[in-house]
Amino acid sequence: MHFRVRKAETVDADAACAAVRRSIQECCGEDHRGDPGILAAWLANKTPENLRSWIQSHGHVVVAELSGNIVGGAMLSREGTIVLNYLVPEAHSQGLGSAMLAALEGEARRRGLEELELYSTATAHQFYVRKGYVETGKRGSAFGLSSRGMRKILGRLDEPGRSSDSTVADGGVSPGHGSPHA
Repeated sequence: MHFRVRKAETVDADAACAAVRRSIQECCGEDHRGDPGILAAWLANKTPENLRSWIQSHGHVVVAELSGNIVGGAMLSREGTIVLNYLVPEAHSQGLGSAMLAALEGEARRRGLEELELYSTATAHQFYVRKGYVETGKRGSAFGLSSRGMRKILGRLDEPGRSSDSTVADGGVSPGHGSPHA
């Protein structure tokens, strides 16, 4: 299967929103525990209108495509926080989650950021650990969920082995795991 990760455009908002919502509903059961109140609160701001707004903001939103269909989305805030990172279940274990994260990290380096922060769901925690993120000891609470603060110190863009353009990644079937993130 062919995949790619690219910068999101406003026309992607409906499909990206659908992918994010499906990921939360179907992949994050460990976090929402099937509680309709938690699920409703978590999904409340995941609307096509908000996705369009986020794409147009000063943050950086990428989408993952698998065989031409949008199957995930991720977002870096302008301050250097990963605020979205979600994939639909059938897109897991194909390298898309890793590619989306690499695209956000590449953008952060281009912006001169030295570290990234995020609040991880229980579902995504091990994915981030495998990608070099460490717990900060901070705890977050949103939508009735508890999350763990994590961060990663970024290498400079000009370090050997670093790509100057990780916004777009193309690949076939490749190792790696994507995981939903709150």
